[in-house]
Amino acid sequence: MNSPLIKLFSLTLLAVSFLSVPAYGETKTNLLIIMTDDQGRWTLGEYDKRIKTPNIDYLAQQGVRFDQAISPVPVCSAARASFMTGRMPSQHGVHDFLSDGDSDENDWLNGELLLSKVFQNQGYRVGLFGKWHANPRGWKPVRGFDRWLCYDERKLGWVNQYAHSGTVHFSRDGKSESFTGVQARFLTEEAIRFIDEEDERPFVTFLNFIEPHFPFAGLPERLVSGYRPIAREIVAAGGVSKLARSNGSTDSVPEHIEQLAQYLAAVSLVDDQVGRMLDALEGRDLLKNTVILFTSDHGHMTGQYGLYGKGNGSSPQNLYQESINIPLIVYGPQAMIEAGQVRTEFVTLCDLFPTLIELTGGSVPQQYDGPGESLISLLQGRRSTELRPFQFAEYGNARMIHNGRWKLIRYHQKDAKSPPKDLWFDLVHPLGEAMPSAPPSQAQQHVLTHELETFFSEIETEEHSGRRIWDLPKHNGNEPWRK
Repeated sequence: MNSPLIKLFSLTLLAVSFLSVPAYGETKTNLLIIMTDDQGRWTLGEYDKRIKTPNIDYLAQQGVRFDQAISPVPVCSAARASFMTGRMPSQHGVHDFLSDGDSDENDWLNGELLLSKVFQNQGYRVGLFGKWHANPRGWKPVRGFDRWLCYDERKLGWVNQYAHSGTVHFSRDGKSESFTGVQARFLTEEAIRFIDEEDERPFVTFLNFIEPHFPFAGLPERLVSGYRPIAREIVAAGGVSKLARSNGSTDSVPEHIEQLAQYLAAVSLVDDQVGRMLDALEGRDLLKNTVILFTSDHGHMTGQYGLYGKGNGSSPQNLYQESINIPLIVYGPQAMIEAGQVRTEFVTLCDLFPTLIELTGGSVPQQYDGPGESLISLLQGRRSTELRPFQFAEYGNARMIHNGRWKLIRYHQKDAKSPPKDLWFDLVHPLGEAMPSAPPSQAQQHVLTHELETFFSEIETEEHSGRRIWDLPKHNGNEPWRK
């Protein structure tokens, strides 16, 4: 029974089993990028068991969870532009959300190298399903995409795209069409249809849900009803902040509970779609050669500090941890991703630009000058000895640095001769960032201010710098620094 022929057969089976899972960089790997809208890191069941996200939790448990991931800017268009370019707002020039009605520019990313185009140049077919918002005129397909299913704001305006259910107007490869139902399900079905297209090229699928973005209404009652009784336990009404509100959010406890229940129901609705995508990939035997990334454009406050929204939910604009902290999970074949990790290194959306290019077997273009660093070694389970010691973010004239304990927000003034206004926060204070703290020691102040100024001086361009935000083209009619 132990013949040479049987040994040869066994070795052949072993070799085939290894070849069936491509090693990093050896073959083209499929990529599924799931990005939500306005989802704080705190909303996952991995961090709060009362929140029901079993499918996303599965990705985290079987993949890599990054617990210190942030958005470089806490507002939609700017964050998405940073993700697609790997660059900071003071490099690409998008500092706020972009409006079709009152934006001064139609192509804010003119001349920028987009991830989509890099993937396409690598031989991928690339599809986007859902929100784009890194440029106005979302009904027009963007370079680098073979399939384009985005929103047509010409029909009923920008609010229509955020309807969780009902009739939503889309642009399919530049042609208008409408859908009535639960749009998250529709986008998922369209993403699966794209994966099923007959094409020898590997796929990169951007599945960009608008959930859990405002409005906090219209989510499936089967999901909302489960959160109403426990909403108060998750985020109680009554939070306070030294920063003023910039919107008309409620002071009513019942309305807070309903808004929070709807918001969390939207999170669970997305989780349903993650499960459907996992089933679709597994049923097609594609999980062995597909990397799945789950993240959000930025965080969200849903009653924390008495605020509702992100960076523009307060006046002046904020860079609260709740606004910048994002979920970030990477799941993939065992040969590429060391499963079961929880990484605590400081990472940002900008890091995904070089990371995703390398994961798909490409090389980061020589002209790339963003602050992003490849996370490949972390995904492969290597011990990190070169930790990034600081996190950086910006929003218009506001810039941020923190080291995990001390946080500095520096607001540059319109008059360049006026000194900036600094706010210090102690991130371990029991009240969080409800109020600024006394500054740390002189030594700590010197280190953080020096690092903040050095970082931005090295990456910013005169044309796009947030220091001169008042001189830059207008993004929308409600920019916080013009109030």
